[in-house]
Amino acid sequence: MTPQFGFTTWGADIVRLAEPVTASTPNTSAPRARSIARNGGVTLDIDGRQITARIHRGGEASIAHLEIAAMEPPVMAALRDELGSRTEPDDAVHAALRARGLRPAATLAAADCSCRARTTMCVHVLAALYALAERVDHSPSTVLGMQAGVDGSDDAAANGPPPRWTPIAALDVRDYFTVRD
Repeated sequence: MTPQFGFTTWGADIVRLAEPVTASTPNTSAPRARSIARNGGVTLDIDGRQITARIHRGGEASIAHLEIAAMEPPVMAALRDELGSRTEPDDAVHAALRARGLRPAATLAAADCSCRARTTMCVHVLAALYALAERVDHSPSTVLGMQAGVDGSDDAAANGPPPRWTPIAALDVRDYFTVRD
């Protein structure tokens, strides 16, 4: 039977973020998180390496923010070589990168949720990861865009993550207020 989440190697890498093989005990929130993702309770907005997930469960709603780490430049260069003229990476490309001793798996740089849970990997973050794995399974190029940055080039990765705030000096108050003479 094919798993719903992580049936490609690229999607399985995302599932491993939710279910690390190094865990000594199973995460008791994982079954609920998979159910939320399976039943359409997660809406994903992906902007480069920043992912915002709106999670609806019963009468509750939460917002989870995930940030995917940039792909290392040597991995990005090898990936370009392996892809050639193709735009969608497949399991063979993943295996070729691993055979070169490279790690193409996405890694989580940060995660946060609006819920009251006192853990980073709350049910909402897990549900977002499962929904993301499902999207990557159906469109593996999604993970490349997330690891490379907004425009899909490694230039964005080299410049670091996008700013999370706008300096006040960069704002023009006329955009927000009516200025009277």
